[in-house]
Amino acid sequence: MNKKLILYCVFLILTILPANANVIWPSLYIAKGMLSFKVIIAGLIIELLFVKYFTKIVWKKALIIATLMNLVTAVLGIALIPLSGLASEFVFDFVFHAYDKFGIGTFHWSHWLVSYILVVFINTFIESLFIKLTLKFKIKKIFWWMLIANGISVLLCFLLFGTNI
Repeated sequence: MNKKLILYCVFLILTILPANANVIWPSLYIAKGMLSFKVIIAGLIIELLFVKYFTKIVWKKALIIATLMNLVTAVLGIALIPLSGLASEFVFDFVFHAYDKFGIGTFHWSHWLVSYILVVFINTFIESLFIKLTLKFKIKKIFWWMLIANGISVLLCFLLFGTNI
């Protein structure tokens, strides 16, 4: 891919995110919470236990895998989580005209729920792909238990930092 195009896309993402913050607040709250030390440690422990139990690898390797996959998820999540919030707002407001028809704005519980679901799926996809590439597991074998692990981890973040409902 063209280096100029990549740089342009990164620049565009970094410039639009602050400008659209008024429509992606739930995702921004979750993204901020994901950077909390308490959430990072708790999520790492939860996912370490899942990785160890389901892959049957030694503790040291499980810790390395869990740490690296969470690092990759954190780096990619900086852009993907707010973009998922922007995408959900696009669906709510532009496709369904939720605010006009039902008075459902950005902080409605439905937006929080969609943000939670999208973050869980984004994290699950990234981490499942990481395990597939590093440990050579099939996605079908790891997806569901990674979904549960991420559901618990993101729920913890969501409850501690994300909600105002």
